[in-house]
Amino acid sequence: MSKAQGQFTIIDYNDAITLTGYIGSSKAKSQMYNPDNASYNPSWAASPYQVLTPSLFVAGSGTDVIQSSAVQSVTWYDGSTAITAGTNYAINATTHALTIKKNVLTPSTPAKDYRCVIVYRDPTTNLDLTYSMGVTMNLVVNGGGIVDLVVTTPNGNVFKNGAVDYLTAHAELWRGSTVDTSNVSYKWAITDPSVTSTSSTGYDADFGIGWRKLSNSTGHVEGATTATLKLYADQVDSYATVKCIATDTDSASNTYNQKFQDTASFVDQSDPIQVLIQSSGGDIFKNGEGSSTLTARVYRGGEEIDTSGAGNYKWYKYDKTGTLVTDWGGSGVDYKTGKTLAVGGSDVDVKATFLVEVEIS
Repeated sequence: MSKAQGQFTIIDYNDAITLTGYIGSSKAKSQMYNPDNASYNPSWAASPYQVLTPSLFVAGSGTDVIQSSAVQSVTWYDGSTAITAGTNYAINATTHALTIKKNVLTPSTPAKDYRCVIVYRDPTTNLDLTYSMGVTMNLVVNGGGIVDLVVTTPNGNVFKNGAVDYLTAHAELWRGSTVDTSNVSYKWAITDPSVTSTSSTGYDADFGIGWRKLSNSTGHVEGATTATLKLYADQVDSYATVKCIATDTDSASNTYNQKFQDTASFVDQSDPIQVLIQSSGGDIFKNGEGSSTLTARVYRGGEEIDTSGAGNYKWYKYDKTGTLVTDWGGSGVDYKTGKTLAVGGSDVDVKATFLVEVEIS
């Protein structure tokens, strides 16, 4: 039995008029936190506060229309929660600026994603268009700059013809211009559409649905809890993505955790079969309209095989956030079958990635 994977991504673009915009901030979007005296720099708890000001433009025009009568509503969100005026926040009714009046970031919540969702009525078509823009605020603890996790594949990312037994993914937590190795722990996961619920083998809450947490197994996976992951060819069915989550606990009392993540992809070109996905409708939909038939074409030695579709084909869908869509094939079924897959506008919300697993006897 030979097995391989392929994937194809479709993006839904909206036309009519095109809106664009950005969110300005009155202070730096990153705060420095000193755990010794619990101080913030800059502090958002005293005037002048941190003020986030949205700007909205119609493409082709340089005029900010955020205060125009065409704007029907402006709603601010902290993650998925709508923000209302109160102790922590104030919202200007004219400029729609959001004022943050408290140091809302903490060592246990070192980042917040603020979204501004605007409903704009096109004066020509009278059509209401929704435009969303976001900004991320970060807390840096005992750092000399912005913290970022970077995963690289120092020895390449392609397995081919048994040239190497394994390849590595290496994670580095950069704090400013320095790699932080103090009190940093690591864990790794790999894309696996069989992880469909919290009870699935390999499920980990930090990685979520569609990812299988890796554990060490000599000759298969090594370094699953270190900065360097050693991945053997038998773990890669044509294509695989691994994700690292690094947790930084620099406090002596370990009273807070900061988590960072990044991914890397590997390709196996030495498998007996390879899968390419052909799309009859391209990879772009517009305004929720569009259709395409995805066809999994299987090759061995440069020649297409299984043109009749006698093999076992399973199609999985990952949404715009990279999360596996469960029950996509029906209640309790997370995949669809067949050599071809019909995709319509309802299947693509901004972006969707379709992964096919093929087994040929």
